[in-house]
Amino acid sequence: MAPVIPRLAFIAALGAIACTVCDHLHVLHDVLSYAHPAFWDQAWWVPPLFFGASIVAVLAVAPLRALGGLSEPAPTGRQLAGDGIGFVAAYAFTAFGHRQPTVVLAVLVAFWAVRLLHGRAAWVALYSLALALGGTLFEAALSSTGAFHYHHADLLGVPRWLPGIYLHAALLAAPAERIVRSRAR
Repeated sequence: MAPVIPRLAFIAALGAIACTVCDHLHVLHDVLSYAHPAFWDQAWWVPPLFFGASIVAVLAVAPLRALGGLSEPAPTGRQLAGDGIGFVAAYAFTAFGHRQPTVVLAVLVAFWAVRLLHGRAAWVALYSLALALGGTLFEAALSSTGAFHYHHADLLGVPRWLPGIYLHAALLAAPAERIVRSRAR
């Protein structure tokens, strides 16, 4: 168990950095704003929130994988980097295209489907949908507190394209979980 914690912390730190930068793009492009910005026009709690969200997304993979008795080899660093680039590209895209929410959602879903069909296990689709639902509901609940708000919300206080980001987060979290739990080489 000992090697799991440093790997998980490292992956969560990368997730916090990438998501904080992408979230800053959202602030810069008038997608959202924070009630009490502290730095970079974001709240102080943004990086810790993304750190925790990264941990939850990665650890939530294991029960689904175990439920199906699924065993897959750990992905290579190259595969994980590609999944990271795909996630960041999807997230950043929402900052630039957010004024066309239906188009953004369609592109995110199509991009996810193409990525999903490229060598992914079938259970990853189910995990993606679960993470999209859970992440969207969490953000809707958090935004309802007034801590931040989306400027063009049209689905439970969040934009309709938001679940699309979580679909791509799942495509990164699933292989990241294999890296976290793989034996040190």
